[in-house]
Amino acid sequence: MANRRVLQIVGDPAGGIRKHVHDILNGLHSDFDFYYISSNQGDRQYQIEITELEQRIVEHRCLEISKKPALSDLRNCLSIYRYIRRHNIDLVHGHGAKGGLYARICGKLAGCAVIYTPHGGVVHSMFSRMESFIYKMVERFLCHFTDLLLFESNYTADSFAAKFGCGAVNTRVNYNGIAWIDQSQAAAAPGRIEGLPLRIGYFGILRHEKGPHLALQAVQSLLAKGRAFEFHLYGNGPLRESLRDDIEQSGMTDRIFLHGEVDDVYRTMQSLDFVLIPSLFESFGYVAVEAMMLKKSLIASNAGGLAEVVPAEYAFCYYSGSVQALEAAIEKALQSSTSELEQMREQAFDYARQRFEISNMLQTLRLCYQQPLA
Repeated sequence: MANRRVLQIVGDPAGGIRKHVHDILNGLHSDFDFYYISSNQGDRQYQIEITELEQRIVEHRCLEISKKPALSDLRNCLSIYRYIRRHNIDLVHGHGAKGGLYARICGKLAGCAVIYTPHGGVVHSMFSRMESFIYKMVERFLCHFTDLLLFESNYTADSFAAKFGCGAVNTRVNYNGIAWIDQSQAAAAPGRIEGLPLRIGYFGILRHEKGPHLALQAVQSLLAKGRAFEFHLYGNGPLRESLRDDIEQSGMTDRIFLHGEVDDVYRTMQSLDFVLIPSLFESFGYVAVEAMMLKKSLIASNAGGLAEVVPAEYAFCYYSGSVQALEAAIEKALQSSTSELEQMREQAFDYARQRFEISNMLQTLRLCYQQPLA
């Protein structure tokens, strides 16, 4: 029997949404014939992965996709509809607001089953009042074109239901997962040198909802009080220039470092003592799972899905949005004993391995793709 033909659609393949879609394509490519539509505005890791990924799937097509509503959406919808019909696609899975828009309109018009994963963006209060109103109306309308809503966390599922309704649509929570990390390979990465300051690292897009500006405020306050540690920011985004200016003006360039994106996150993460996640909004939290799998101590906010991903007893958690609470969490982490940190890391590792191993996520998706939807 021929494999079912599945089309994945995502706007900008960057950060967690890129990782999620690429994990699906890599993990299930032998079970399904995959087609992939995205913009070409991916992050650095997208550029690294896409060539190898294209060898495992049937076809990848890039479109000019605007983040906000634009006239180009009409052209893209027509193009995607024709693409679906031409390749006899059986199921369309849309990711994020724009990918979900295309998947549901084009997929339903072409007679396909449609799955939508919001990835949290549409449920966050990060838009103007007018934009929020438009998104709410569009999402409620598109519920009628959706066969299955697939969420990354209970937080996202609950927030989506409260904001948009869609009670008649089948829903399911399927936690993201990551592949088993080769501990021997990770251990081969340059570790920290005894006697040097402790190192705290941030990984993510440098934008407001991820909270790097709040982390910088807390770090600068602690350094000004004489605390001895280094803070490393890994990532790129719209806040990069303002963060760089703030670091330079503070005169702390010997303790705060802005690196940009890195090719090997795991090797970089392995050289740190703590991983900091200061998010204001978070639908899941891939970085948290990666840190736990690498047995890195976590300092994390309780924003959104992070509260489900990071158990408070296994990490230094604090109330999201509070610089004072973040500062206190960092201070507590720095003052913890080696034995306390080791116990927390081992417990977090066991928890993450049981709950967020990628085979669990892929098995749920395999069943969703195989079973007939409405």
